[in-house]
Amino acid sequence: MEKDLIFSQRKELKKRSRQVVRSHYFLLVFLMIVMAFFGNEFRMAKEGLSRKTFLEIRQGGDEETTEGTAGEPAGTEDPGSVLDDGAVLDSDRVLSELMSGNLQRGDEIAGELDEQIAENGDDSRTLGRTRGVLAEVVNAASSGRIMVRIAQGIRGIVSSDKAVGVVISVVSLLVFVLSFVFLKNVYSAVVRRLFLEARVYEKVSFLEGLHFLAVKRWIRASMTMLLKYVLQMLWSLTIIGGIIKYFSYFAVPYIVAENPDIRPREAVTLSRRMMDGHKWELFKYYLSLLGWILLGYITLGISDLVYGAAYRTACTTEFYVKVREQAIAQGIEGTERLFDQYLYEKCDKIKLLETYFDVVDEITLIYEERTVLTGAKKFLSDWFSIWIDSVESKKQYDNQEGRILAIEAYKLSMDGLAYPQRLNPQRKIKGIRKQGNFSFLRSYTVYTLFLVFIIFSVIGWFWEVGLHYMSFGVLVNRGTMLGPWIPIYGFGGVFVLMLCSRFRKHPVREFFAAMIVSGVLEYIGGWMLETKFHERWWSYDGYFLNIHGRVCAEGLLAFGVLCTLVVYLVAPILDFLIMKIRHRVLVILCIVLAILFGIDLGHSMVHPNRAEGAVVNEESEDGY
Repeated sequence: MEKDLIFSQRKELKKRSRQVVRSHYFLLVFLMIVMAFFGNEFRMAKEGLSRKTFLEIRQGGDEETTEGTAGEPAGTEDPGSVLDDGAVLDSDRVLSELMSGNLQRGDEIAGELDEQIAENGDDSRTLGRTRGVLAEVVNAASSGRIMVRIAQGIRGIVSSDKAVGVVISVVSLLVFVLSFVFLKNVYSAVVRRLFLEARVYEKVSFLEGLHFLAVKRWIRASMTMLLKYVLQMLWSLTIIGGIIKYFSYFAVPYIVAENPDIRPREAVTLSRRMMDGHKWELFKYYLSLLGWILLGYITLGISDLVYGAAYRTACTTEFYVKVREQAIAQGIEGTERLFDQYLYEKCDKIKLLETYFDVVDEITLIYEERTVLTGAKKFLSDWFSIWIDSVESKKQYDNQEGRILAIEAYKLSMDGLAYPQRLNPQRKIKGIRKQGNFSFLRSYTVYTLFLVFIIFSVIGWFWEVGLHYMSFGVLVNRGTMLGPWIPIYGFGGVFVLMLCSRFRKHPVREFFAAMIVSGVLEYIGGWMLETKFHERWWSYDGYFLNIHGRVCAEGLLAFGVLCTLVVYLVAPILDFLIMKIRHRVLVILCIVLAILFGIDLGHSMVHPNRAEGAVVNEESEDGY
């Protein structure tokens, strides 16, 4: 039958889907893992993450268990356990009490959860550890301790338990609604955009996930996905209607992925028209994937995580592409809004050359105009990202390096290897010269490096103080100095900018180089403090893969991630803003901060901060 034409091609569609997943395996699997965490699709994959890994860690992993209700191991209680009154004990109960204005009861429940986690031993904690920054954050979140601290802080301001309940209720509702509408719900369309690109192009960047922001249509896309969700939820109240409308609205995320500017009602209507005559066909297509769905249940979602979810999404993407082709061929009303041609097919070479003609010219011009550094200037800029010339020449040089980076990206599109953004009907691309104004391939003046050092030192102080307050409910100056700064964070950021500059074009290498630099710096810093003052301001004893308690694997991983973020985003933004400050003001600001820091440093070298909670107590169990 004509209407079963797509289903009859299922073998071909699945073969192509396998090829797409193989070509972009790590990207597509990562997208599915994020989607599983959001919980809007592939819930079995989410179960696989939570049960197979964390639950087995909590239960010891080697103990024999049998399946109980809803897949829970028989003979074991839910990780939340049960209160004496029979109520489930978990962080949701803590939030419920806080929203009711019962701060004391919420604090008691969080305390009981902390005790239960501690009683379960080391295996009950994050990554099998009871200690570590990541473990402290996650465990505090699991027990609801974070929510209690926030509520207590609000209580200190508004002086009313009922007011605290109202504030927490309103804030919780607002956070939930905003995160659902503008992040979780729209993510389905973001994923479809990347899958559509992956089926055509060899190179797909993670940054394409920001496509809706690039075309300034994130809010419109969010509203469209919200309308789909609301309508589907209402239809689901009729059961049969919900099933039918699920297939009717199947195309909405793909329509939004192609044209996020489309009006919400128009997108829903277009999906319904496109799927007319294809709903039963799609249902049978899903049945042909039943084996993968069952395998997901059998493996508790692990197969979905490593392959199944990505493969099934690739299969449904191929199905949509066929539906779209038929709808356009039949002239279905509304399909004129589906005009992103090169999301589905590659552009011919001649048109690409015509579109990116300035790239060819720019390649020649950039090398003719390029400032050539020599001597000490070249050595310091190339190896340490330090700029010792005028600010104007620095801006010109940074712009040139940014233009070269943009040219390299455009060449991928010009060669037909990546989606040609300039041919996107909605996206306005700035000229290469303007794109060069912001680039992570830049050098930094001494003033910028000093201010970055101060800023990161202050941020590190707030992080340490906040983490300690979250864990123990006490505000303590966690630094060795009297002022609100912890220098090791500042040195870490600056050293990574300087010593890892040669790796910036290769993010993976940059990440590992940042880990090494951070680890060496932290180890030496810890050794020097212990040698001079015979005390410790931090200790990783008991942490996974720690070296003499001065560094550990978890800390290195965290520093690697943060430093990579600093290199590619935070530092370039700070440099861009700092360069806007008048030179005289910038010099005065640096001198004042240097004097204050120097005075504090000199005092602390003789009388370091030894307040309770700052210096590690060797007899305590806390690792701070």
